[in-house]
Amino acid sequence: MKRLLVMTMVIPVALAVAVFAKANASPEAFSCGSGGDCGSGTGTSCTTSSSYLSVANRLYGVAGTSTSDVWAVGLKPGASLIMHWDGSCWTVSYDQPVGYFESVSAVSASDAWAVGGTSWWNPSHTLAEHWDGSSWTVVPTPVEGGSAIFDGVAATSATNAWAVGSIGPGPGDPAVDSPLIEHWDGTAWAAQSLGVPTSGGQLVAVAVISADDAWAVGNTGGTGEGTGQTTLIEHWDGSTWTRVPSPDPAGQGNALGSVAAIGADDVWAVGQTVTDSGAWKPLTMHWNGSTWSVVTSPDPAGDSALRAVSAGSADDVWAVGATDLCGHGTGKCTTVAMHWDGSSWTTASTVNPSSSYLNAFLGVTVIAGDDVWAVGTTDYASTLIEHWDASHWRD
Repeated sequence: MKRLLVMTMVIPVALAVAVFAKANASPEAFSCGSGGDCGSGTGTSCTTSSSYLSVANRLYGVAGTSTSDVWAVGLKPGASLIMHWDGSCWTVSYDQPVGYFESVSAVSASDAWAVGGTSWWNPSHTLAEHWDGSSWTVVPTPVEGGSAIFDGVAATSATNAWAVGSIGPGPGDPAVDSPLIEHWDGTAWAAQSLGVPTSGGQLVAVAVISADDAWAVGNTGGTGEGTGQTTLIEHWDGSTWTRVPSPDPAGQGNALGSVAAIGADDVWAVGQTVTDSGAWKPLTMHWNGSTWSVVTSPDPAGDSALRAVSAGSADDVWAVGATDLCGHGTGKCTTVAMHWDGSSWTTASTVNPSSSYLNAFLGVTVIAGDDVWAVGTTDYASTLIEHWDASHWRD
C-alpha cells in the first residue's frame, strides 16, 4: 500500500508540511527547464565515516545493476531524493522539488526509472523520471482521473517498463482509490485497461519476467489499514491484465506491498495481515505456476509487517519491513529482515541506529548473495541504508 509504512503509524503534521511545502502546486510548477531536465543533483561528497551517507528524511525504494551501480529513491524536506552507490560511497544524485519517489528500477548503467507523485496531498500527478547515464529527466505521463500517483516500477529494456499505482489523492489524503497501470514502450507512457474491484483498491508493486509475463500486487478497498482490505494480484499475459485469485488469512484485513519474480513458476509477494486483535502479522505468499499460497514466516516481536521483497535466485530471497511496536504504544519500531533459503523463512539480525521511536526498512534489492541493500528511515528524519555481505547487516 502507498501509505508510508503500510502501518498505523502517523506522520507528524509539521514534518509532512515541511516536506511538501509545494504540495498544492500543479505538475507544471515542478518543471525544471526545457524538457524537464533537472540536472544531476547536488553532488554530495562521499561520507568518511563508517556509516553510509545519511540524508534528511527517508528512502522508499532501491535497485541496482551491479556492485557499483545502485540507486535509492525517496524524499527530503522540500524536495525529492535520488541517491547513488558507485561501489565505494553513496552520493546524492538528484534532489529537485518535483515531488517524491516511491520506487526505482534499473536496466543498465544508462537506463533507469524512478517513479512517484508530484504531491503528498490532493491533487497529485504521476511522476516518472528517466536516467540516461548522465542526468535525470522528467518524462510525461497520462493524467488519469485528475489525480494519481505511482508506487512501483519495473523495467526489462529500453522499450519495456511498467509502472503501477492508484488513481486518487496522494498519501496524505487517505481515500478509496482505483488501481492504475501504465506501460512504457520506448516512446511514451500509456494507461492500461484492467478490471477494477468493486471496492476500489491500489497496486503498489510490479515485477516483470518477460514481455508476456508480469505481476502487479496491492490491495482492494481503501488506503487505511484494518478495514476489510483483501489482497489484490494482477497478471499480464502479453495482451491483458487479469486478476488472479489470492489467499486472505483470517483477520481484519490483508494487503500486499511488494512482489519479486524469479521465473514463471516462482514468484513471491509480501505484505501484512491485521489480526483480529489489531496486531500486525507478516504475510508471505508464493506462486508456483498455478496457484498463490501463504507460506509460513516468522513474526518478530509478535507485531510486524513486510514492506519489500527481492530475489536473487530460488534459494536467495530477502523480505524487509519493521515491527509496529511504536504504532501500538508498546515500544520502539525496529527494522526486520527475513531470508528464504529455498525451504524456509528465517530472520536475520539488523542494525538499529539510535532513534526516538522508529527504524524501518522500506525497500530492498538483491545484487548478489553477498551484496544486498536495504533502505528506509530513522524517525522519518534521516535516511537509513544497510548492507548485507553474506554474513551480517551493517549500516
